[in-house]
Amino acid sequence: MGEPSRSPKSAGQPSEGSSGLLHRLISVFLASADPQREKRRLLKQIGKDLQRQRFKFYKPKSGEALGGLARFFFEIYRTVGPAQTLLQGADDSAALKTILIEAHHSQEQRRLREEFSEPVIRERAEKLDTKELTTRVKDAMVSYFSGFDASTVKQINDTYTHVHMLVHFVKFDYYFVLRKFDSSLQEGFFGYTPRFESINAEYVSDDLKDFLEVAAPLSREADWDAVLDVLREYKGVDVMDRAAWKKSVNTVANVVQSGILVQIIQHVDEEPSYRADVQVPRKHIVEGYLNTLKTQVEGSIRKLAHERRTKKVEQLVQAIFGTTAIQRTRYYTEAANLAYTKKMLAGFLHVEAINYLKAFLVDYFKRDVRIIISDLFIVRGQWSDGVLSQQLSDSYYAVMNIAQQIVDFDDSLAEEGELGIKLKKAGGRVVERDSASAKQLRQALAVVNETALKMVNETATNLITMGKVIKLLIDDLDRERAELIQNWKDLQGFTERPLREQLVSIYKRTYYFVQLMQVSVKK
Repeated sequence: MGEPSRSPKSAGQPSEGSSGLLHRLISVFLASADPQREKRRLLKQIGKDLQRQRFKFYKPKSGEALGGLARFFFEIYRTVGPAQTLLQGADDSAALKTILIEAHHSQEQRRLREEFSEPVIRERAEKLDTKELTTRVKDAMVSYFSGFDASTVKQINDTYTHVHMLVHFVKFDYYFVLRKFDSSLQEGFFGYTPRFESINAEYVSDDLKDFLEVAAPLSREADWDAVLDVLREYKGVDVMDRAAWKKSVNTVANVVQSGILVQIIQHVDEEPSYRADVQVPRKHIVEGYLNTLKTQVEGSIRKLAHERRTKKVEQLVQAIFGTTAIQRTRYYTEAANLAYTKKMLAGFLHVEAINYLKAFLVDYFKRDVRIIISDLFIVRGQWSDGVLSQQLSDSYYAVMNIAQQIVDFDDSLAEEGELGIKLKKAGGRVVERDSASAKQLRQALAVVNETALKMVNETATNLITMGKVIKLLIDDLDRERAELIQNWKDLQGFTERPLREQLVSIYKRTYYFVQLMQVSVKK
């Protein structure tokens, strides 16, 4: 058999396809060896691609940005320009976030939201104590919060994300770009017929980069009606024409997807590797809103509790002392605390309680109470119950001892006093922001505050004991035949005012004072 015939291009000779592939491989190899050559090749290819673009924005041969690019921006400007002023500050508006979130409330959530509004809290505070009020508000908030399921939260966050995109797109400085093409253009004059001229594209390269940051994230599929509804509620008017906005979004999406803006930047900057750094924002506002709401409600209750406490203190002080202007301590004071505040320390914690305690013991107990309780009942009283007599005596003298202790305690805090010297010495070594150097001062203050609190607690405990015995004395006096005191008539002879009246006065003021200590001491 004869050998098969061969075509001229067989048997080791490369075909046309093989030759083309070989040339491309050689080209790639040579290009990798010469980066500048590859860069020129890529720029040339980008230029060709730009000439084939259906959007006539740029002339590669001359490097000019054409009037078509300006008209593209001008059409957007006519649509969004009127909204630029309306949406100032909208990108971080708490009111806008609230409007959006509350627009997604269920009917039950709207009802629950009223339960912990400040006016309703204050209204209910007139009938409920703070503890019960707090419980009711907390229960209403828990039910309200549970209404934000995953689907609702996603819908709210997605809508706000698109609100954020729209606002940033609107705030782009279109006028600044357009003035480069037509210097006669007036800002805010949307009926103007522009005369755009071609310009060196280098003048708008950075503008295109900035524009891509706000334009690329826009989505045709977004629910722009929901976004514009929220903005209308926020501003009270439609911020822009809906149809025109949707048309602009569609046009912008087509331009961005065509890649022409990136290609212009690549060609003008001679950076074929340039890629737009587009970050699609993802906004989460529901959690922040609920945390803020929780903080506000807690603040309202704390404010109400503080007002109640202040009012209660004023009423008790007035009932005890006949005035609210009481200042008896000289050194354990709020004025002295200023020095500790500068060092970021709490200072004296029980200023209010110690001030009232000193005033009560020195001005009232050592005078009025001593005359009746000590001079009459402890010294001259003939008791049928020695246990009660001893309880009254022990508690009375314990309080009298504290009356002297509190004077000594306050005086010791003077600059040259025992405690004052210790605090001054420890405070002199404190270095700002140095926790170690403040340790000794904190320890010294802790001793002072513990001493103050101990005096308050011991006084209250002994006054309660005294008060119980005094109440028994009042009851005994009201009986037809006394049982506790055998010489009531003799005791009455040592005082001009009726004993019952004086005992009732002491009992009431003691009772009020114990209450005052309970609300004055910081927990």
